[in-house]
Formats: sequence, C-alpha cells, structure tokens
Amino acid sequence: MSNRLFQDLQLPLSVRTTSSDPIVTFFNPVLSCAQTYDVAVGFFSSNWVRDAAAGIAKFALNGGKVRWIVSPILSEEDFSVLQTGNSEAHTESLIEQSFERLFEELQSDTRSVISWMIRDYIMEFRVAIPKSSLSGMMHAKMGVFSDSQGSKIGFSGSYNHTAAAKTNWEKIDIYDGQRSEEATARIEEIEQDFENMWSGLDPNIQIYLASEKVLSKYIEHTHSASRPYRIRSERWPHYGPPRYLLDEHDKLRDYQEDAVDAWLKNKGRGLFAMATGSGKTVTALSAASRIANRAEDTRNSLAIVITVPYQHLADQWIEEARSFNFSPVLCYGGVNKWIRAAEKKIINQKANLENTVVFVAVNDTFSSLAFQELLEKLPRNSLLIADEVHNLGAPYYSQHLPENCSFRMGLSATPVRHGDEVGTKAIEDFFGKPIFEFSLRDAIGRGFLCPYRYYPILSPFSEDEMAEYKDLSDKIAKAYARSASDDNELNDVLKTLLIKRARLVSKLSSKTDLLKGLLAERSDSSYNLVYCGDAKEDGERQIEQVVRLVGRDLKMRANKFTADENTDERKVLLEEFTSGELQVLAAIRCLDEGVDVPRTETAYILASSTNPRQFIQRRGRVLRKSPGKTEAAIYDFIAVPDLEELRDGNGAVSKLERNLVAKEMDRVNEFANMALNKGEALSQLNDIKSKLHLLHL
Repeated sequence: MSNRLFQDLQLPLSVRTTSSDPIVTFFNPVLSCAQTYDVAVGFFSSNWVRDAAAGIAKFALNGGKVRWIVSPILSEEDFSVLQTGNSEAHTESLIEQSFERLFEELQSDTRSVISWMIRDYIMEFRVAIPKSSLSGMMHAKMGVFSDSQGSKIGFSGSYNHTAAAKTNWEKIDIYDGQRSEEATARIEEIEQDFENMWSGLDPNIQIYLASEKVLSKYIEHTHSASRPYRIRSERWPHYGPPRYLLDEHDKLRDYQEDAVDAWLKNKGRGLFAMATGSGKTVTALSAASRIANRAEDTRNSLAIVITVPYQHLADQWIEEARSFNFSPVLCYGGVNKWIRAAEKKIINQKANLENTVVFVAVNDTFSSLAFQELLEKLPRNSLLIADEVHNLGAPYYSQHLPENCSFRMGLSATPVRHGDEVGTKAIEDFFGKPIFEFSLRDAIGRGFLCPYRYYPILSPFSEDEMAEYKDLSDKIAKAYARSASDDNELNDVLKTLLIKRARLVSKLSSKTDLLKGLLAERSDSSYNLVYCGDAKEDGERQIEQVVRLVGRDLKMRANKFTADENTDERKVLLEEFTSGELQVLAAIRCLDEGVDVPRTETAYILASSTNPRQFIQRRGRVLRKSPGKTEAAIYDFIAVPDLEELRDGNGAVSKLERNLVAKEMDRVNEFANMALNKGEALSQLNDIKSKLHLLHL
C-alpha cells in the first residue's frame, strides 16, 4: 500500500490544456496515490495510455483497482445496425476491433503494463453503447479516485483520455473531497452516475462486458512479457524493487545482492565502488528497503536522506524511490518550496502516522541551514545515502555530514578524491571504507555495459601553440621551484598558470581539424557525442567551434549540451539525440555525472583532465546499453608536446613535463587495455611513445 496520500498533493481547481498538461498536472500525480479509480470516458487512445503509463504503473504498484467504462467510435452505419435490435454480432465485432486497435497501437512497455493489469484483475473494462433516444456515442467525461484512507478526488469536464485532448482547448474541473462539502457532493453525484452505468441501470446506455475473446491478445502477451510492476512478497513486504528488476525468486542481480549483504553485515555503513551503469541506485534503494521493511514490521521510525550533486539526479532518484514504494519529499530550490512538506513528514512520523520518511536533496540544499536544522529533528535510526559521494569530501560539504545518521552509504564509481587525501579520508571516516566493488571491467564482462573500441589520436601543436606552451612551462617550473614557501599568493599564481596551460592543451586547433576529418568520413551517422573543453579561442568556446564546423561545414545536425540549457531544453536535446534527429551532441562537463545518454555509439574526447574519475565516468556513460547498440567507439585526442622542444641546456626534459606526459599515457593505457581492439590500441600507444622518446613509460 502506498504511503503517499491525496493530502500530500497540491491540485488546482481545474486544468486547461492551454496552460498545462492534464496528465502531468492531474492524472499522473493522483494515480500515483490512488487505490481505486472509476472512470467513464467517451473513448480513450493508445497515446493517452502511453502518456499516463507512469501514473498507471504506480497505481498498479499501489495495489490499485480500476473500473473503466469506454465506448467504441461509432459511424452512422454502425448506429443504424445497432438500432435494428439484431446487432449482437456487430456489437461484438465493434468492441473487438476497438481493443485490437488499442493493443496494436500501444508501445511494448505500455502494452505490458495494461496487459498485466488486465490479467491481475487490476483493470476491468465495460463498454457502453447508447440506446433509446440517444445516438452517436457514450460521451461521458468523469471519474472518481480514492486513496488508502478513503479520501476522494473527482473530475468532470471536456477532457477525453486521448492525446488529441492536449492539442484542443479542453478543461476539466477537479473536486477534492477534503476541500469543501460542495466538492464532496459533486463527487457523490459522479459516483452515483458511474454506478448506474456500470450496473446497467442507466436507461439510455447498454453495457457490455469485455469478453475473454476481446481481451485474449492482452492475456497472451503476458506469457512472453514479465510483469512490469511489483506484487508484494514475503521478501519485500512493504518496500522493494519493481518486479521487472527481480528474478523469479524476487532477487536482484547476484552482485547487487552481494553488495546489499556486505553493507548489512558491516552494520549499515560503507562505500559502494560500482561502475556507471551497474545499478548503484537500485542497489542502494534495495538496501534501504531491507531496513525500512524491518522498521515497518517492528513499528520503529526510520528516516532516509538521499543527497546528490545535481537537480536532474534528484529528479531521477525521486522516480526510482517511488518505484520502490517510498514516498519521498524533493528538497531543492528555495526553502519555501520544500520545507512545509518535509516538516509535515516529520510531524506525521512523530505522531506514528508514518514509520518511514524519505527526503531527496541536492548537496547545496543538504548543507543549508534549513536542511541541517531538519536533520537534527530526525531519529537516530536514520540512513544517509550520498550519490557521487566523492563530492562530499570537499571541506564545505564534509563539515555538514550528520552524526545522528547511524546508517551510512556512499555511492561512486570512483570514491577516492584524486589528489585530495584529506577529502578522501573525510569520506571514509564518516561512511566507512569501500565494502563492495563492481568495476567497469566486471560490468562489461557481465554484459551490463557494452564493449568498445579505442582509438588514441595524437594531436600536434602548431608553432605558436608550442611557443606558448613552452613559455607557460618555464613559468610553471619557476613557480614550482619556489612553491616550498607558504606564500599563498604564489600558490595561486601557480594554479592560474596550470589552468592556462591545461586550457591551451584542450583547445589545440589540430583537435578540431582532426575531428572534422573523422566526422567527414561518416557524415550520415548518428549518435555521436563530443566532449569539449571550456577554453576559448578569440572569445569563442571550443564547443561553439565544434557545433559550427559540424553544422556548417559537414551539414550534420548538431547542438550543444551545457549548463546554459535549462532542464526542459536538455530533455528535448537528449530525446532528439536518442531518436537520431540530432546527429552530434557536443558537451563540456555536465554529462560527467548523472546524465545518461545510452544511445551514444561514438564518443570523441577533445578535452580530458588527468583526474581518473572524469575519464572513468565518461567512458562508463558511453558504454551504456541501448536497443540496437552492440558496441561503442571512443576517439581520444591526445595532446602531447614535442619533448625535444622542451629540453633544457643539458638536453634533459624536466620531471614536471615527464610526469604530465606519463599521466596522459596512463589514461591511454587504461582505455586500451579493456578495448576490443586492445592489440591495435596498444600498438598505437607504443607508436606515440616512440615518437616522443618515451618507450620507457
């Protein structure tokens, strides 16, 4: 049973399609809380069912029951036949055609949801056809929802359950029984009308049952499709993964089960070092479900706090948590957007109305004064889950980690903070050591990520670029020689010089020239992702240069994906990229954590830091599996200066320069060793080392 109730919703009095989408604003939120749903509509289409699939699936997960009265679309000829009184065969044929058309038009995932809901008797249909003085079709537009506490919400108005309704001027009125006696009276009126129709008591409506023959295709479909929602079991009595994530024994993937067991055996503390794409979120929520189920069975209080670095990650966690039957509060943006809902959860818990409460926050909100005060009100029996936990090693965040959370879990493909032993220690001191590891090699070997081919591309410096690089290197060497002092100003100068040189390396003109050449050979291809640097050349960022040359010179459809685009714009870009409408997507750093682009088949890395976390995460994102994708290709643009130009008067290359090149070679070696074309890639690596007189590295 869902913990989320109608009282948790903020619904408008009405919804107009000119200002909002009724499915997003009304139907999905209410379905996510509902236990019953009685609805009578003129007709409904596959488009509406597809659009509302998220709410319908959560309704099924809540153990809900729906009764649906629908009507086939009738032509004048159909109506004439029905009026003859000798129309049983024709009626059956009309009904069968309507349900077959719906079945064929449904997308596979939505078809599975509807088919299983019919098989599990969650969804029951009756078909209404006008009779007596009426003609045309049954054109009711009304319904009533109820939640687990018996609260009711009704609706009526000119909104059909079809996708076309979103493009017309349509309106539905919403009646919340908690608001007023008038709303309650309207709900009761709708309930009576529905019951009269459902029972065949309406004199102008003939009711037909949807026969086994009519629904046979739906039932047959369940024989080859897994139930896409969870039926409660002894193993997951209150909270747990949706059915499609479990095997026939209600178990996760074996390594996910091992991770959960390791965490529980370690008294609910530790780090999961799991590769991108291996299911860190599912593993974490499954572990949280285990202790939440225990809390529910023993009637103890449990608070679960999930903190993530970005808003889009918070949105993803909210959806995942709801699929596990949790009822989370989303905490980001202005404090007024979430504080009342969060405090209400705590009040409910203290009043024993809810045993388990869940909050999902972004790191900035998590460390804010308002949220820290909220944390102090939580029971000691609380769980903190930190996604991309390496971020919390930064001094500002690490000082806000709550000691009253006795259960602690950190998630990251790379929990170690590169070059920051203090920050890494802060993470391990609070969360514990890594207790489970599932590497990228493991994920590829087990088939959870796709294999890849790796092509290192040596990108030469121009004369001007080499001169600038040499000048910066001389200044860096001198700054390093003086860095033993505690002169903070000097250290800042050194950092500035290192950043300048890194940006110079990332924006070499040869990189965009080489990229253009590679793409020119496959200008009809799609699913190309380009990682760019943030450096500028004559006031223009590299990412703008890439989009311009790809679009103007190669006539390929390209766009950028940066922090400048808002959430809705990013969603559109990712959808266009996935469909193939957008051939090339150029990004800077915003794809490094949390944004999935599984359809990527070819990645071009123009700029990469020496931080292993960045290139490990980027590679993991490129290797996400997607229908029709069998392998990926990675082109890594290696900018290595001509060391002959950097030799000093004694013919030696400084240790600083050798270390810089060695780090580049480490990355190339890491990528090459797991590639399908390992031999070819390592051969290219040796060629690069030979050219640079670095075969000893």
